[in-house]
Amino acid sequence: MMAFSGEHHLRMKALASELFQFRIGELATMTGVSTRQLRYWESKGIISSLEREGEQDARVYNYTAYVTVAAIKEFLDDGYTLKGAVKKTKEYQENWQVLHDVMHNAVKGVVLLDNKPVVDLGFFDEDETQRLYATIDKNNQVKYLVQAWPSNAESIE
Repeated sequence: MMAFSGEHHLRMKALASELFQFRIGELATMTGVSTRQLRYWESKGIISSLEREGEQDARVYNYTAYVTVAAIKEFLDDGYTLKGAVKKTKEYQENWQVLHDVMHNAVKGVVLLDNKPVVDLGFFDEDETQRLYATIDKNNQVKYLVQAWPSNAESIE
């Protein structure tokens, strides 16, 4: 039987993208967008730096700003205007948010099932009698398995 533990919470917290922060120079290096351009985009409300307490003046950005800047840069490189790149990025971010929310809430952990690690995706049915697991086969294809609950899965957290 699989036991749920606080370790799952710790792993999910470690993967929380809002914890990642970058100084303006780091963001510029990571995305290939100049610090001058980043400041311009910030002045236009396209991106925003984090509020910082105290006398720290250096701009710091979160992971969301990184994804936004990287996407806008990609669209600009593809020939979009800044306005078009921003619009396209916002459309994609709506989809990314849905994917993020589903994955964050769906993944319950990694367990051993028949001595193989599988991803526990939680209950498959409303009566909570079956559990859904996912794994990757040797051809890199996702395979799903539905098992009666409680199952013979063991936590490997």
